[in-house]
Amino acid sequence: MKTKMNKELRLAQLKALEVFGKKAKTFALCGGTALELYYLKHRFSADLDFFSPRFNNKEIAEIVTAFDKAFGKKFKLESEFILPDRAKVKFYTIKVKGSQRPLKIDFAEDVLFKNPEISRIRGVRVYSAKNIYLMKIMAMAGNRIQTDDIGRQTMHGRQAARDVFDVYVLSKKIMPLHLYLKEIPGNLQRGMIHWYRTFSRQETKLSLLDLDIYDKKFNAHEMIMYLENEIKEFMKEVVG
Repeated sequence: MKTKMNKELRLAQLKALEVFGKKAKTFALCGGTALELYYLKHRFSADLDFFSPRFNNKEIAEIVTAFDKAFGKKFKLESEFILPDRAKVKFYTIKVKGSQRPLKIDFAEDVLFKNPEISRIRGVRVYSAKNIYLMKIMAMAGNRIQTDDIGRQTMHGRQAARDVFDVYVLSKKIMPLHLYLKEIPGNLQRGMIHWYRTFSRQETKLSLLDLDIYDKKFNAHEMIMYLENEIKEFMKEVVG
């Protein structure tokens, strides 16, 4: 389903962020919506992802209670679980009048950064663009080693077009990918090289059609060529 800009959903997001800004102590906005609203203005992102290295249940309860009061109805706890990387997650939703999609809110434990770079932007605690950049690369490259039938070990990510597009725009606006790759751990460098060698160009192009990309001149082929060239440049400079 195409993630299309929806005025009612956007207003609900902004209302929730206003409440969050007043209540959050350790949690901060992360992910695609943080990139869209505060850094890149590149595509519509429908969900709110709040991360904290501490995952304080009391803080979550206080924030959700404030959401309930502001919206005049209760947010529904859809699920709580532990991801393969052992991060704890609580997932809430609320129906939004005029929107087919509910507002989805995740509270997640940050197992990547012990001390993330956080700024207060227009009253909201937000992860830095470079911290989110690393999270997006991890999503593409993977953070778990898999062994194939002949014993080769490789990293595998989630293969989501939104991550690829976000990394593309981050490379254009924040720091070129070939330079940023030099700053990250070797396992993620190898994971990105593996991604470059194995990802489906055609599937990525098709999946991009599900995104509401604001730049109407955006060209998927140009994006793929750009990212390939960035990774080739990194390999030339570092791998040799």
